[in-house]
Amino acid sequence: MAIILLDTKTINRIAAGEVIERPASVVKELVENAIDAGSSEIEIKIESGGRNLTTVTDNGNGIEKGDLELAFMRHATSKLSDRELIEIKHLGFRGEALPSIAAVSRMKLSSKARGANEAWSIRYEGGEKVGEITPYSLSQGTHIEVRDLFFATPNRLKFLKTERAETQSIVDIVNNLAMINYGISFTVNSGNKKPLKYAKQTSLFSRLCEIEEEFQSNSLAVNEEEEGVKLTGHICKPTVNRGKSTMIYTFVNGRPIKDNLLIGAIRYAYHDFIPSDRYPFAALHLEIPYDQVDVNVHPNKSEVRFQNKKLIYEIVTRGLIKALSRRVGTFDVLPVHGHSGQATKMTESFTEDALSNSFSNSSVQKKFHEQFHKRKPSPFENQLMEGFNSPNEEAKSLSERSESFDYTNMQKSPPQAETMVLEREQIDLIESHPLGFARCQVYNTYIIAEVRSKLIIVDQHAAHERLVYECLKQKSSIKRQKLLLPETVEIKNQAGMEMIEVYKDKLFEMGFEIEIKSENRVIVREIPAILGTIDVKEMIINVVDRLTEIEDTLPIEDKVNKILATIACHGSIRAGRKMKLEEMNELLRQMEKTPYSGQCNHGRPTYIEMKLSDIEKLFERR
Repeated sequence: MAIILLDTKTINRIAAGEVIERPASVVKELVENAIDAGSSEIEIKIESGGRNLTTVTDNGNGIEKGDLELAFMRHATSKLSDRELIEIKHLGFRGEALPSIAAVSRMKLSSKARGANEAWSIRYEGGEKVGEITPYSLSQGTHIEVRDLFFATPNRLKFLKTERAETQSIVDIVNNLAMINYGISFTVNSGNKKPLKYAKQTSLFSRLCEIEEEFQSNSLAVNEEEEGVKLTGHICKPTVNRGKSTMIYTFVNGRPIKDNLLIGAIRYAYHDFIPSDRYPFAALHLEIPYDQVDVNVHPNKSEVRFQNKKLIYEIVTRGLIKALSRRVGTFDVLPVHGHSGQATKMTESFTEDALSNSFSNSSVQKKFHEQFHKRKPSPFENQLMEGFNSPNEEAKSLSERSESFDYTNMQKSPPQAETMVLEREQIDLIESHPLGFARCQVYNTYIIAEVRSKLIIVDQHAAHERLVYECLKQKSSIKRQKLLLPETVEIKNQAGMEMIEVYKDKLFEMGFEIEIKSENRVIVREIPAILGTIDVKEMIINVVDRLTEIEDTLPIEDKVNKILATIACHGSIRAGRKMKLEEMNELLRQMEKTPYSGQCNHGRPTYIEMKLSDIEKLFERR
C-alpha cells in the first residue's frame, strides 16, 4: 500500500485518543490550565457524568483575543520555550489539551484577559472552527463548555462507565488537584448535587482536614530535606489504614502523580506497623530541582522519571520513619494550673539534631534505634519485664517480690499524710506524663489511666508486645539467660531444619543459642532474658514455621523483623494477666520512652483516648 500523509482532523482525533480517555480527562486538562493561569476560584459543572456537558470556569489571567484561535492549534503553548524543556514548571505544557478536546466534542471557549476591556468567545466542533470570534459577557478569567463528548468518535462512548462512576472519577481528579493547590477554592456541581466543595485554605494540613475529618486527630507531619530535594506533607498513624492504596497521595513539584517507587517507599516505612495487605493514609509533596525530574514521559502526565531514584527513596523512607517514631509525649502539654499554680510543659527526650544525625546514611533504622536505646534499663524495669512474663496469674506479681514498692507499710503512717503523698504523686504523673496515672485494670486486659482532660485505655498485651519487639530489635543489647535444663525441640520437616541451619547465626544475634543435634532435633541452651518464662518448644516451632512461610519473599532484615515480631508476641504479657498499680504505671512510662508504641506489631492501636468533653456530652453535662 502507498504511504499517505494523514489530514489534520484525523491526526487530532488520534492524538485525542491518547490524551482524552474519558470525561475525567477533560476535567483534568482544563482544571490544570486554570491552575496554571493563576486562578483562585475554579468551578466545574457536569451533566451525565461529563458525557453531555462539562464546564470549567476560573478567574485566572485569561486569554487575549488574538490568541484564542492559536490556542486550538496543536503544540501551541504559553508555558514552554525550547530551552525550558528540561525545566518544566507548569502542569500543562504540551499544547495538546484544547485541540484534543475540541477534536472529539463541541467546544466553546470564552475568556477575558486580565486588563482587557471585554471578553471574547470562539467555538469548535469535531476539531473545526465554527463561525467567527464573538464578544461575550464575562467579568474575568475563562469559561469553557464541552458538549457531546466523543460525538465525533462514537466508538469511544461504548467504553465509558456508568454516570455515577464517571462522576466519581471526575471528583477524584479534582480532589487530587485541590489537595496540593490548597490556596484555590474548588466546586464541583453534578445536576442538583455538589459532590465536592472546598474553600481556600492556608496550608496542606487544613485542606487535608477538609477532605478527611479523621485526619485532624490522627496526622503526623513529615519534613525532610537533602541535596535540594524537600519532602513535606502529612501521614496518618498506622491505626488509620485502608484495604487499597487510594488514600496514598503523592505530588512532585505540585503535580499529582502515581509512582511505584514512592508507593514502595511509603509501604516500606509502614511495613513494621500495619498488615501487609493494608495501606496507609499519606499525602506527600516532593519539591525537586526541575532538571532532576522528567515529567514528559506519559501522555496524561501522571508519571514522572527521577534522575536519582535511590536518593528519593531514602528521603521518603527516612522522613516517614522519623514521623512514625514520634513517641507518646513529644508534643507540648497544654498549660493547666495545678496545686502549685504553675503550668507544666512536656519536654522531648531527643532533638531534631539527634534525629537528623541518626539518619545520615542508608542504615536508616539501625542508627535511628540506637538513639533510643543507649539508656540502660533500671533494676525496676528488669524486674518489671520478669513480672510481665509470669506464666500464669497465680505467679507472684512484681510488687509482691519488691520491697521498694511495698505499700502495706504506709498504713503505719498517719492516714492524712499517706493521702497527701499519694495525691501529690498522682497529680505529678497526670500533669507531667502524656499517658498519665493508671487508676485500675478492667477485665484483666485493659489499663485505665487519667491524664489531664481525658482518659487513656491501654491494651496491655498490644502495648507490651511493641515494647518487647523494639527491645529485641536492638540485637547488640539483648541479654541472654541460660536454661537450667536445655530444651530439646523436634523439627518434623526437612525444610524447617534447613531454615534453622541457614538462620542459626541470626537467631544467635537475637538471643537464642541453638545447637543442631541430629537431622530433626535441635537443643536450645539460651533464650533472650526479656522473654522470661515461655514455652521454648512452641516458640522455636513457631519461628521455624514463620521462616518457612516467608522463604525468599523478603530481604534478610525484613525476615529477621518478622521473626522478632513472632517472638515478641509470644513473650508479651497476655490478656487476662492481673497487674499491680505500679506495674501499670511502669508500662505507661516505658510506652512514653519507646518509639512506635502507639500500635502493636500487627497494626492495632495499643491505646485509645477519650476526651473528658466527649464523656460529659454523653451525660449531657455540656
